[in-house]
Amino acid sequence: MSTASTLPRYAHRRGTRGFAAIVTLLAGAVVLGAGTIAAPRAALDPAFVSWIVLAAVVFGLAHVVAAYGLIRRRAWSGTLVGYLAMIGIGVAVYGLLLTLTGADPFGATSQLPSERAWAEGAGLLVWMIGVWLVAARYALKGVPPVAAGRGASAPTIAPRATVVVS
Repeated sequence: MSTASTLPRYAHRRGTRGFAAIVTLLAGAVVLGAGTIAAPRAALDPAFVSWIVLAAVVFGLAHVVAAYGLIRRRAWSGTLVGYLAMIGIGVAVYGLLLTLTGADPFGATSQLPSERAWAEGAGLLVWMIGVWLVAARYALKGVPPVAAGRGASAPTIAPRATVVVS
């Protein structure tokens, strides 16, 4: 019987749950920050802004719940991260489409010049898409274990021949 078959299934993940939890918390922190700091500054109807803030807080807290589930090895956590990633990527792509078509969703909340706000907003959206892709990949599919004999091992040192001079 090999040692690989005696290990529990979760032991084959080699730290990917923890990495996925950290990346999910990072995405949730960005969503909470954008929703509670940047969104209230928007030059929009106050009722609409309050709905944006509420949605961002719920979405950000869902990231915290998903990260907790990943750390505690809950079966539902990977699926929740996948759903959060799909929703987040969809919103980010919609924001990119608005930005690229000239609607400028970042100019209303930024004190920067329009070109710089546009560039930083587009960069943030692309970065968030990458973060959600990484979180979903590592939450849904772990890194497989290295097969015996294929991994990196310490180099073996051949015994040196000793020369005896008499």
